[in-house]
Amino acid sequence: MTVDSATEEARAIAVRIATVFKEVLGAQDMPDTSSGFLDIGGDSLTAARAVSLISSQLGVRITVRDLFRSQTPDSLALVALRRPAA
Repeated sequence: MTVDSATEEARAIAVRIATVFKEVLGAQDMPDTSSGFLDIGGDSLTAARAVSLISSQLGVRITVRDLFRSQTPDSLALVALRRPAA
């Protein structure tokens, strides 16, 4: 399932996650929500910071493992929607 076939809420979450990716990677431009974290310059150190920010902003527990498995904001948004609020 992709965000294209998901809800507006999933799309909004994917954009928030992409914004975090932009922030932690120090990117000039907003990454596309289908961009893989590692493909756009992420690594294990930036992943730890990203999941911390994502978890606190969304109020759900996201792990580095989730990020590496999901890779894209689209996929990670779907993971976040399936998690209970923290």
